Amino acid sequence: MKEKEPKVVCFSCRFGWGYLAKEEEIAAQVKNWIPIICTGKIDTTYILNAFRQGADGVLLLGCPEGDCHYQDGNIEARKRINLLYSVLESCGIESDRLRIYLATDPEGKTIPQLVGEMSDTISRLGPLRTHRARQDDFISAKKGKENGR
Repeated sequence: MKEKEPKVVCFSCRFGWGYLAKEEEIAAQVKNWIPIICTGKIDTTYILNAFRQGADGVLLLGCPEGDCHYQDGNIEARKRINLLYSVLESCGIESDRLRIYLATDPEGKTIPQLVGEMSDTISRLGPLRTHRARQDDFISAKKGKENGR
């Protein structure tokens, strides 16, 4: 029986990744690829929602440190991700399921490769489904706090 391919959601900065390529070409090669204006604009709820909606892993591709179109968005994203690692661990979600990579690839040729590497890592960890109930409890509690409950 063939194992199911892990679902990896990839957010990538439009200013550092694939801006010379046609989005349709990258999207055809990478399932669940989401080009964004800046990794610094990613709120943690987007990442948590990706996990809640079935992602086994999340990859963020941002500009190199010191080279962000929005000054320090990539540095802020890295700080946010570093904090999110401990939150995910407390929910039983391995930190290896979330990765941030700061570099640049104007043609977007390495995006499929990096998503493939992330997929390989996730395959070794196994599906996230075993943690789903605990994860849903955490995300529901977080939503309750955001809504003033």
